[in-house]
Amino acid sequence: MRSSTPIVRRALFQLRHTRLTLRRSNGTYQPPTPTPSGPNPHRTFWQSFGRPIAKVFLGALFTYQLAYLGWAKLESLEEEADGNSKITELEAKLHGLTKGKEKEGK
Repeated sequence: MRSSTPIVRRALFQLRHTRLTLRRSNGTYQPPTPTPSGPNPHRTFWQSFGRPIAKVFLGALFTYQLAYLGWAKLESLEEEADGNSKITELEAKLHGLTKGKEKEGK
């Protein structure tokens, strides 16, 4: 009986080895499909309201940018007008001072 045990052992080893090889080489494992549990409330919310929320957000962003650019333009025009009035005032002052020197020199 002792002589048959190595044969049985060898057969069992080969059987295990072929099973392991088959398990390793079989690359077509697919996980079980999950059971559908109904619609996801977050997904349905964003499917329904995602586009309107994006439109409102982009409209508000556009309005803000338009108001900001308008305010910046008005401020630059105001600064330009202030600078021009200051230059005109200084030119008048300079003109008055130079006329005074011309009269004194004559």
